[in-house]
Amino acid sequence: MKKIILLVAMSLSVWANNVYVKVVNTPMDGVYDSLLKSLSENSLKVVTEIDILKKLQEAGSAKEFGKDFNTNNLTGIKSIIACNGKLANDIANADPTMMAFCPIRLTLVEQDGKTTITYVKPTFDSKDSKAYDQLKKLEEKVIKAIDIKYFN
Repeated sequence: MKKIILLVAMSLSVWANNVYVKVVNTPMDGVYDSLLKSLSENSLKVVTEIDILKKLQEAGSAKEFGKDFNTNNLTGIKSIIACNGKLANDIANADPTMMAFCPIRLTLVEQDGKTTITYVKPTFDSKDSKAYDQLKKLEEKVIKAIDIKYFN
């Protein structure tokens, strides 16, 4: 039993290092436009935006899932997909399989008046890739955009 608990704890720790998390003590409406602006200022072009919670509600998920729908009472879930053309080209040239990380996806979750921004870091699992240096540049650019002055 102790081995299982240790294994689960180690797995969670590894996973946590793979996801960059920024919690902002502001509702999503007060964060979203600033984040879009910061992405643009950091040469990340927004390709698409998805209001995930709205899409789930429109698809009838509340009825389909019943009491299991949105048990954390989240008030917003949105995803932003963005890309830096130069880095995307460099990554594709170095290792096309690493295009799984480019374009990037940010997920914003609102709960209790706070917004959590998450981003899966590509460098965590690509150390052996020929595109590692480009992925590192992309990751640094995305994290810089998330850690914007507007939130501090």
